[in-house]
Amino acid sequence: MPDWLDALRGWAWSELKDFAQENAWALWLVVWAILRATGKVVDTGQTGLLFSFGRAKQVLGPGYRMLIPFVQIVRVLPTRHRTLHLPGQRVAIGDGLVYFVDANLVYRVVDVRKALIEIDDLVKGMTQALGLGVQAVLASQARAGMRAGPELDAALSEDLGRRLEPWGVEVVRAGFITITPSPESMRVTQVAAQVEARERVLRAFEAAGLPIGRALALLGSRTRLSNRPRAVREKERRRRARSRMERRILQAGLRSPAPRKTSTP
Repeated sequence: MPDWLDALRGWAWSELKDFAQENAWALWLVVWAILRATGKVVDTGQTGLLFSFGRAKQVLGPGYRMLIPFVQIVRVLPTRHRTLHLPGQRVAIGDGLVYFVDANLVYRVVDVRKALIEIDDLVKGMTQALGLGVQAVLASQARAGMRAGPELDAALSEDLGRRLEPWGVEVVRAGFITITPSPESMRVTQVAAQVEARERVLRAFEAAGLPIGRALALLGSRTRLSNRPRAVREKERRRRARSRMERRILQAGLRSPAPRKTSTP
C-alpha cells in the first residue's frame, strides 16, 4: 500500500474518532433513528403481523424485528383481556315496552391475522356488533323475562361469540350492566300490575261465593281496592256520634227551666 494512502487512512480515522468523541449524542441519535426506521418492537401482551409488499407473511411475538424499509411493515394488536363498554341504548322488547340498557364485553384477540385482515377497524366493528347483539337478545324477551339477569347475559355472550368469531375474537364475558324501563314503560307496568291484583282479588271473591256485582262493588275504584270492614266501622262510628249528639240536644231541651212570669202592678 502506498505511503500516501496509508497516511490518508490514518488521518480519516483520527478525524472520525475526534468527531465521535465530540458529537457522541448525535451519533446515538442517528443510530436510534436507523433502528426505528429499519425495525419494529412488539411489546409483551401484544402480537404483531408482518406485511411484506402489502401481504401478510408472519405472526410475530414480543421482541425486536428488523425490517426492510419501505417494503415491510408490522401491525400490532393487544392480545390481553380487554373490556369494551356500550353506551346507553334505547331498546324495544318483545312486548313493545322500551328499556334503557348498558352492556359491556370482555374479549381477547386469539387470531391476529383475522383481526387485522377481515375487518378494517376492530374496535368500531365490535362496538356495532355489541349493539346489534343487545337488540337481538332483548327483542325476543317479554316483560317478565327482563328480570332473568344470568340468562340474558348468557344469551348475549352466545350471540356475540357467533358474531365475533370470524374476526378472530374470543368472548370472555358479556352482560348487561343496567336494565331500566323508560317512564312510559314504567306507567304501563304499574297499570298492568294493578289490573292483575284486582283480577286476583275478584277471583277470590267469586271463589268465596259472592255474586259478581257485589264482588265488583267491593273492589271499588280502579285506583285502590275498597276496605269493606273499615268502611262499615267508619259508617257505624258516624251514626253513633250523631245519635249521641241528638240525645244531648234532647236532654238539654227537657232540662231547660221554664220562663218566669212577671206580675204587672
